[in-house]
Amino acid sequence: MKSNFFFMPIPQYFGAGISMEIGAQLAQLHSKKALVMYDKGVEAAGIPSKIVQCIQAEGILVVQNGDVESDPSDITVKRIAEIARQEQVDAVVAIGGGSSIDAAKCVKLLLNNSGVLEDFYDLTRPQKPSGIPMIAIPTTSGTGSEASKGGVITDTSKGQKRTIIGPGTMPDMALVDPELTLSVPPKVTAACAFDVLAHAIDAITSNMTNPITQAISYEAIRLMKGSYRQAVEDGASLQARSDMHLASNLGGIVLSNAKCSVSHAFAHAMGALYHVPHGVCCAIFTPACLEYVADQRPEEIRKIAKLLDTPFREDESTASIAWRTGETIHKMYRSVGVPDIIEYIPDAAEAKRALIPVAKQDIMATFSPRALDDAGGCWIIDRTFELARQ
Repeated sequence: MKSNFFFMPIPQYFGAGISMEIGAQLAQLHSKKALVMYDKGVEAAGIPSKIVQCIQAEGILVVQNGDVESDPSDITVKRIAEIARQEQVDAVVAIGGGSSIDAAKCVKLLLNNSGVLEDFYDLTRPQKPSGIPMIAIPTTSGTGSEASKGGVITDTSKGQKRTIIGPGTMPDMALVDPELTLSVPPKVTAACAFDVLAHAIDAITSNMTNPITQAISYEAIRLMKGSYRQAVEDGASLQARSDMHLASNLGGIVLSNAKCSVSHAFAHAMGALYHVPHGVCCAIFTPACLEYVADQRPEEIRKIAKLLDTPFREDESTASIAWRTGETIHKMYRSVGVPDIIEYIPDAAEAKRALIPVAKQDIMATFSPRALDDAGGCWIIDRTFELARQ
C-alpha cells in the first residue's frame, strides 16, 4: 500500500448536547452576524429555533435561510450567497444533513473567493480557505459532510451532480450532537446508514487509501453494523444514535482523505437523474461495486467480510468472498426497508443508457483501483439488478 496523505485540519466536538454551545463558539470567533442555513425537514423538527436562540443569547444577530433543498442546486447556492453578501454576515452555520452542509460549504467558498460557482468546477482553480468561517452541525448520520472538504451540488444546466473539492469548502468547526438525530424518521435513518457504509468501504478500497484511513474506516463499519438496525427500529436509543453518528463522522474524515470510489459515482448519477435519496443510491450500488474491485483489494475484502459477519472459508477465492459480502450488504439494506433499484428504474437497459455515461464522468470514478469503462459499468448494473430480483 502506498503512503497517501492524511490530514484532519479542523476542531470537532462530539457529544450529546454539544450543539447548544454554538453561541459561545461563534462569540470566540468574534462573530456579530451569522447566516444560519437549513432545510424544511430540519425546520419542521424544531431544531434551528433552539440553535438560533443559543446564538442570539450571545448578542449575535442571525440571518436565517431555510431554502436548502435535497440535492441542493447551483441556483440555490448562488442565491443564498448573494443574500449573505447583502446582509454582510461574518459567519455561516449549517444545520442539517449533507444537503445543508454541502450547500453551506459552497456558500462559504463564494463568500471568501472571487468568481462564480461554475469556476470551481475546475478543481485546479485556487481556493482561499480562510475568511468568513463556517460551522457545521449535522442532524443526520450519513454523509459525514461536517468532517470533509468538498461539497456536492446539482449543476442545473447539465442535470448532473458536481463535486467541488478544495480547502475553500472545508468547515472551520463541527459540533456533532447525536441528540439532534433522535427525531430522524426510520426511513431516512436507514438510508443514511448505508451512506456511512459506502464511505467506509470506498475509503478502504480507493486508490487514495492508506493505513490511517483504513483503520478509521474499519471502526466506522464496526459501529455501523452494530447500531444501524436499532437506530432504525428504536430511534429513541441515544446509544444507537451516538454510535451511528460517530460512524458517520468517521466516514466523513476518511472521505476527506481517501475519497470515494465507484459506488459514489453511480450514486451521484442516479441521484441527479432520478432524484433518489443519496443514501438509497449508495445502498443499491455498494454490493456490486465492492465486488467490482475485489481483485485489487483482496485482503481488505476479507476484513470487510469479517466485520459484516459474512461467513467464508479461509481458502475461498477473493471473488467468492466479495460475492458473499455483496449478498450480505443487500440483505442488510433490504432488512430495514431500503428499496432496490427496480423501484426506480425497472429496466436494466435503461439504467445502462442513463447511468454509465454520467458515472464515468464523475470525479469519484477516478479514485477507483479498477478503471470504470462501459463493460465494467454494464457488469455493475447487471449485478445490481440480479441482486434486486432475488
